Order: sequence, then C-alpha cells, then structure tokens
Amino acid sequence: MTGPTPDPARSLVERMYTALATGDRAGVESVLHPDFEAEFSPGLPDPIGGRHVGAADCIDNGWWAIGARWAVRAKPVRWLPCADGELVVLGEYSGTSRKARLPLEAPFAHAWTTADGLLRSLCQYTDTALWRDSLGDT
Repeated sequence: MTGPTPDPARSLVERMYTALATGDRAGVESVLHPDFEAEFSPGLPDPIGGRHVGAADCIDNGWWAIGARWAVRAKPVRWLPCADGELVVLGEYSGTSRKARLPLEAPFAHAWTTADGLLRSLCQYTDTALWRDSLGDT
C-alpha cells in the first residue's frame, strides 16, 4: 500500500515560500524557470506592482522590494491543485512595515504554474490598500 503521490507543484512552491521567508536568493533562483514571470498586484508601490519578466526582475523589483519595505511572510492556508501543474494557494501575509512599524495582515491568492519541473509564473492577488495603510504617512 502506498500513500498519495506528492504534488510536484506544491513541493516547488513550499521551497519558494521557505526561501523567501529566509531571504535565500539562491533558493528562490533554484526553483524558477529561466522564463519565469510574475504579475504582482497592481496598487502595490513602485516598483513592485505590475508585470515582471525574468527571475532577476521578479526578485529585485518584486520580492526584494517588498522585503525592503516590510518584514512579512506568506502563510499558506489552503492548497488547491489544478490541472497541468497549476496550483492556487490561499493564505495571509503577516508582518510589519519596516519604517512605520505598523502591522500588515492581508489575505492573498497565489496562482502558480510550472514547466519543465520549475515554477514558470505567478499571479498574486492581495488587498493592496492594507499594504499601503501599513506604510503610514511615510
């Protein structure tokens, strides 16, 4: 008797969340497809919100730009596997803005796709007003 087959997309995304939580750039790069692209929620401050193409753009102007303004972690709650290596993760961002030290608690949905055994794309959905409010008047 064997257990359920592990979901390769979930394994990749779990590795991604761990690498992001620890600031492990090499770990992030190790799970990204060479043609990775991401759509960060419009309304997030520049340069974060919007479309980013390539690992370096997504890391530098997406995740690392988030890390410059907030000490925040993505806390997955529900994993919804889809067809063709796609995965939707529902959860909550939890953290604090670095400058104003105001709390950030915001729901998220992440739609991930895979290709060739790596993460190929991300669409991020979150309440950007909560993110901006946590920055205070700074």
